[in-house]
Amino acid sequence: MKVKPILYLFLFALIMASCDSAIQFPPVSQTPTDNINPGQFVWHDLATYDPSAAQSFYSDVFGWQFEMLGAGDNVYYVIKSDGVPIGGMFKLAEKYGRVAEWIGSMSVADVDMALQYNTSAGGKTVFRKATFNGRGVTALVQDPQGAFVAFLRAEGGDPQPIRPAMSPVNDWLWNELWTTDLEGSLKYYSGLTKNEASEVKGSKVPFYLFQHNNQTLYGAIGNPVKDARSSWMPYIKVKDVDATMKKAVAAGAHVMMEPNPSIRKGTVAVLTDPTGGQFTIPQWILK
Repeated sequence: MKVKPILYLFLFALIMASCDSAIQFPPVSQTPTDNINPGQFVWHDLATYDPSAAQSFYSDVFGWQFEMLGAGDNVYYVIKSDGVPIGGMFKLAEKYGRVAEWIGSMSVADVDMALQYNTSAGGKTVFRKATFNGRGVTALVQDPQGAFVAFLRAEGGDPQPIRPAMSPVNDWLWNELWTTDLEGSLKYYSGLTKNEASEVKGSKVPFYLFQHNNQTLYGAIGNPVKDARSSWMPYIKVKDVDATMKKAVAAGAHVMMEPNPSIRKGTVAVLTDPTGGQFTIPQWILK
């Protein structure tokens, strides 16, 4: 497997900061909850050099719909699944090359404190704190191990966590950190949101789950991609991993890892979309 590095993701800051202040961004929760669940991934944005190609791909493979907000250079695409907003997309400037990456937004209780923690731990602030109408207060950072993640204090609160078995097909299921420094990442994220990390017994390689208030929020594993930087891998739940992979390949996807009986019983595949955004498709099986 090979991941194309994203060298200029800091452009995320420039694009989002220049967005029309009149744009009303969709909230992360359709129903206000006023609850904050630190460590929960509550939104995903695709930064890509070719939004048109990405839109065509995700529409064909997952049936996603797209709503354009703004105009000219200040365009933001809202991604919807069955009419419900689940993410966003924006264009990277051509001079930065043919690159793309999914950026997950992690809930934090206080963005300023999260930024201070990240800096003190050796991370970098890529996109300083800003407020987006309807979305909340957010900032983009690179953690000490090199993975990009957005901190978000959501307006109206975080959505109620959904059990994997109950989550909709063709929607976000999971987020997993592929890190070049597993020990360092475990310490960092445990301190960031006070999530507890526990090792999964019986795993072929060290694999950890992070929990908060008895809810499993995300996982972490040593990066399985040789010479690749640390990154967050988003998972999109599918009904049939083989059928979805074939559809994705026909739509222009690159296969990083095919379903393998020795890996989660052959129920998972790792892909990149035609613009380079990486993601995993798991077929959920009840135990």
